[in-house]
Amino acid sequence: MKMNHKQLFCGLCVGMLLSGCTKTEENIDTMIETKALESGEYGTTLPFQSSSSRQQHQLRSVSLVDNLYIGTGLLNYAKSHFSVNNYTIQEGQFLIYDELSNLLGRESENNSDALNPASGTSFDTGNGKVNDPVLVRDIYEVDFIRSKETRGIALALVLNGYVGDKEIKISDERLQAFGEEAARKLVTYLRKMPEIGDSMPIYIALYKNTSAESTLPGNFFSEAYFEGRSASFSSIKEQWVMFPGEEASKLDNSTVAQFTQIKNAFANFLPDDVSMIGKGKFTDNKLSELHITVEMYAKTATEALSLTQYLKSLLSTFSSLDYKLLVEVRCQDITIATMVRFIGDKDVEVNTLL
Repeated sequence: MKMNHKQLFCGLCVGMLLSGCTKTEENIDTMIETKALESGEYGTTLPFQSSSSRQQHQLRSVSLVDNLYIGTGLLNYAKSHFSVNNYTIQEGQFLIYDELSNLLGRESENNSDALNPASGTSFDTGNGKVNDPVLVRDIYEVDFIRSKETRGIALALVLNGYVGDKEIKISDERLQAFGEEAARKLVTYLRKMPEIGDSMPIYIALYKNTSAESTLPGNFFSEAYFEGRSASFSSIKEQWVMFPGEEASKLDNSTVAQFTQIKNAFANFLPDDVSMIGKGKFTDNKLSELHITVEMYAKTATEALSLTQYLKSLLSTFSSLDYKLLVEVRCQDITIATMVRFIGDKDVEVNTLL
């Protein structure tokens, strides 16, 4: 169920009264920079310092699918500017609860830093005008640490793709124009913080969220890297689609055919139904990730193990090694195995949980 504006406002007010949030002071003498568990990813800093902004994310969440992908997607795009070999990460410590509350409010005489249009404003979506739209839904922040000091910031500016009571879609052109203007305003706000100043690098990616009913994440669509107060934005072209499906067939019919071949191979493996659903991420119209969920109704461990082994052997049907493959095998709502094949690697790593 979607929250109306009055409910959202009341929830935010209660949260602000209860939070009593202040910025976390770091004790650099006890900070430890850990190594990543997986090659090509960021290590983190310990002890873990949870940001009070997490309460804002919970209040403003559209779906868990979006929440999880925003964080991982932001880190993946930030790697072009902050090397995993030179930095570790920690949760956002600059845009804490109060800052986010102000930034995500409506622009007014008392809140000139707010990123959403002032009350009484009419916004042209490209598909009709909407009064009092909420365009900026959330901001996610990750800080990059080197030698126990923050050396850079990455931000995901989360925008609503649909606004108004009738859920009118905002055209891509209007959303991008508004988002880039809001991002520049956000950078100006951050540059006023003494801890950030004019020289700390700031990476910003614009994200269009999905609906609460969607099983697919939204998508990033624009990015910029600010080394000062100005920067040029460039487009990000990515989308998630279901496998099998019409859109997936248009983008990569060969992989859809291979997916269907594997799915059909399960048809007579067990007396009970076995389902197989995929979610594919396309970057620049090329498949970069394929997530598959297999649901089965095995009655014994032998059945479950046999199907898992059979599935692993069938994954060689996917001929291209240009995308990351992740498979989750579930039996009556319990995950019993995971499989990963990394880009360029023919081998499939399997972890069984039986």
